[in-house]
Amino acid sequence: MLQMRRLRTLLHQVTRNLEKKDNTDSLQKEISFLDPPPDGGWGWVVVLAASTHALLVSGFHSAFGVYMVSLLETFKSSSSRTAWIGSLSYGFIMIFGPVSGKLLQKYGAIKVAVFGALIMMAGVIFSSFAHDISILFLTHGLLVGIGSSFAYTPGMIMVSLYFTTKRSFATGIVMAGGAAGTLVQNQVHRYLIRTLGWRTSLRVFCGILAIGIFAGFAYRPLEKRRHPSVVENFQTSPLRGFIVDLRLWKNSVFEIWVCALGLAKFGFFIPFVHMMKLANGLGISLDDAPYIMVGTGISSLLSCLFFGKICDSENINRLFINQASVFCVGVLFLLIPFCKTLTSLIAFGTLLGFFDAGNYVLLPVLTLDLMGAEKMPVAWGFMMAVNAISCFGPPFAGWIYDMLGSYNIGFVVPGLFSVGAAGILAFIPRLKKTAVQEKKNIIHASVCEITSSIIPWGSSSVSEGTLNNSETRRSIPVASNIAITEDEKGEPSGLGKEPETPASYEKEHDVVLSEEEEEEEEIHKVSNATTST
Repeated sequence: MLQMRRLRTLLHQVTRNLEKKDNTDSLQKEISFLDPPPDGGWGWVVVLAASTHALLVSGFHSAFGVYMVSLLETFKSSSSRTAWIGSLSYGFIMIFGPVSGKLLQKYGAIKVAVFGALIMMAGVIFSSFAHDISILFLTHGLLVGIGSSFAYTPGMIMVSLYFTTKRSFATGIVMAGGAAGTLVQNQVHRYLIRTLGWRTSLRVFCGILAIGIFAGFAYRPLEKRRHPSVVENFQTSPLRGFIVDLRLWKNSVFEIWVCALGLAKFGFFIPFVHMMKLANGLGISLDDAPYIMVGTGISSLLSCLFFGKICDSENINRLFINQASVFCVGVLFLLIPFCKTLTSLIAFGTLLGFFDAGNYVLLPVLTLDLMGAEKMPVAWGFMMAVNAISCFGPPFAGWIYDMLGSYNIGFVVPGLFSVGAAGILAFIPRLKKTAVQEKKNIIHASVCEITSSIIPWGSSSVSEGTLNNSETRRSIPVASNIAITEDEKGEPSGLGKEPETPASYEKEHDVVLSEEEEEEEEIHKVSNATTST
């Protein structure tokens, strides 16, 4: 009985240490789905609203290339300087992603989305009155970019929270809205510029943006008790959530994921800014050149729905699809020097839209898969910020064109980056397996030390003092679940199996485990089985 009490006391101390772990991190609280995720219902209204914002925001930014030709003629500026206007605007969408999330926490998705639409409208209308290209850096580059971020980000986050089993398909629909914007707005803005001029075209679009205000009211907040770590904490966690909490960067999987994303996204915005100028330089008329982006929009629209649907299947390796898509996009960029006709450029744009959708449709889904639901807000904020590297692509391509008179190098270099990113993504499965094996080794050694120090086994295979190591004690998530059995005399007979969660508790609390929790549960079973032998 004395040994029994010693063992229980030791396990109690370990449990207390585990409970103290990460107590300063507001995003690391217990995940508990007290209500099942909607996975439909009002969630489809949220998807429609998010698709509307994607259509307005993504479509307008993808149509900057149509405006660029007119801006070059009006302000007589260089290609690289003019390209910076569209790049800054797109870059601020990404840079202000974390800020949008934090404002959403405090004020709610509705207020942030409506406020973003208003800022974007102000930036567009002010841009129409600019008489110096420097003013456009402030109005279009800054105001439109920040407003776009505030209008676009809430929709992506709300869709991720409203869906679980259909998350990929719902995200695909939202991304398809952006693809539809690319398809429609390139034609609409080209027509408006040709008939009314680029200034009046911007004023007309400012009125169209009012639709985004009404769409923002669809982001009805979820019940706080549905997901404390993602919904409740998502609305109450302090600003230091993404500024001070840098522990996510110690996760090797996250580091590889973000590094690959940064390389792959470097050239993402180049075709949308420079394709019209590239086609015109090859002798293709400005009336025919927009059909290149029409092909991109149509294929991207269909591809978003296709990848969104198939990636909800359990038998699909989403990471591999993302890796293959990034590789194919890189190959297409490498082939741009061989595209000399309208037909070849339309083929390039069509294939680019198809494969690029396989990448960005899966970005929020894979971030959730790799990092877990409790780390999603912080991980998504960091990822959005890193994604801002794409704003450097168009100025780089414009600078190359100003120096060499050709866009070939400006496309080939980003293509090499994308191919390299695909190779880097191949390390993620290996790193995940290594992380799981390290957890198994730590838990096995720790549990063996507990049993050997309390219940002699003839010889101990674990060195003295292992359990006293603070890092080891903090890494024993299984210790609080170890069951102790006694024989008929009341003496401990060893470690029993891990107690099963009562069915009544699961039913009452609607227990849903994340991918990381499932891995830990599997590790617990392995360690307990090893100990019992």
